[in-house]
Amino acid sequence: MEFSPSTMEKLAELFRPPEPDVFQGEDFTPTEYEITSVRGKIPATERDPKDPKTIEEYEELEDRAAEDLCRIGAGLDDRKTPQYTMNYQQSVSAEDVFLQIGPKTPSSASCENIVIRIKMPGDKKENVDLNVDRTTVTVNSSQYTLNLPLPHGIDPDLSKANWDTAEDMLVLTLKLDREFDFVNF
Repeated sequence: MEFSPSTMEKLAELFRPPEPDVFQGEDFTPTEYEITSVRGKIPATERDPKDPKTIEEYEELEDRAAEDLCRIGAGLDDRKTPQYTMNYQQSVSAEDVFLQIGPKTPSSASCENIVIRIKMPGDKKENVDLNVDRTTVTVNSSQYTLNLPLPHGIDPDLSKANWDTAEDMLVLTLKLDREFDFVNF
């Protein structure tokens, strides 16, 4: 059996040890750069006694901070933020409800108004200062303050405000200002 030079070279490649998958430090050519570490050389800073020491304390601190940020009007002054509800209102007719041939859907996209009920116990209508613009409602009184961003633009000129004396509640009916399309009509 005779071997040609090309088959001998291929046979020699089969017996050559494989190259390593991971290079070691001695496999690289040396460079002029030096690698150093500063671990342990940076001085430790003084810890604040309020800093959390465990993960649970840290999470509790973060939860409290998030709750404080979520309160609308938080940090303005000593006045309280009143409780309020925000609901969508839609005008429906018999053809919408019974015949179901109208273009309205039960979603909020078919609603014409936003109704906001702000409970202000202990306050009077005369003490309430109300400011409504396209995107926000601001209510100030001697006891309460509320700066409420609205989820949709409204038309302040077509909106209404009423005071419910039995409940000490301000009721705002805000007319939505939406572009008309196949969903909003």
